[in-house]
Amino acid sequence: MSLFSPESRLYKGLSFFANVILLNFLWILFSLPLITLGASTVAAYSVVFKILENKEGYIFKDFWKSFKENWKQGTLLWLITLVAIYGFYLDVQILKNDPGIPVIVASIVAFVLVAFSLIYAYPLSARYENKFFLHIKNSFLLSMSYLGRTLFLVLILFLEIGVLLWNSHTLIFLVLIGPAVLIYSVAGTAKKIFSTNDEKNKNAAAMEKAKEEGREYMEKLQSKIDAAKSESENDTEPDSQD
Repeated sequence: MSLFSPESRLYKGLSFFANVILLNFLWILFSLPLITLGASTVAAYSVVFKILENKEGYIFKDFWKSFKENWKQGTLLWLITLVAIYGFYLDVQILKNDPGIPVIVASIVAFVLVAFSLIYAYPLSARYENKFFLHIKNSFLLSMSYLGRTLFLVLILFLEIGVLLWNSHTLIFLVLIGPAVLIYSVAGTAKKIFSTNDEKNKNAAAMEKAKEEGREYMEKLQSKIDAAKSESENDTEPDSQD
């Protein structure tokens, strides 16, 4: 096999790296007005999901399509994220003045609640059609249901951010591929969680359907038994005499 054959590992690796750079460039470009950052993030997740599922086509075309389709929902999610960021900023200021145990505990709980409510909200918006507040609710429920995976993901994200901010040299990679790397990390974990959860829901729906069909069958059977019993009683009833 040729070193630069489309099936070679080198070619696939270079192609993947090129896709990461292109996706990162598109994310930055479409996020420049800042208000569009949410829609740009949802569009990036949509593209990454297709890549992870080997369904990728033209990155720019897929990105632009998703950007237009998720403009409103992505913007709403981003506005909520901005409010959360501002809330954390105020929280930090409070902690500077009153680092008491109750305040610290409350801050940690608030951070976990908000982080869990948002970490899968953007991927959910990219993958499923739903109201934006339901994406936030489902993000929190999935985070709690798959707590181990979510905490491991948070750890990975902190490590990646730490490496990208390590020094002035790594800041180049922060600009070049940073956002795309973080999106890939979240998308990889989210994809596994979504697939597992979809399978559970599918099995639960199948079981519920089977139970419903079983109940309907038993009701029809009981109805037939009652009808046969009633008919039998009528046949054995003696004729009335004048």
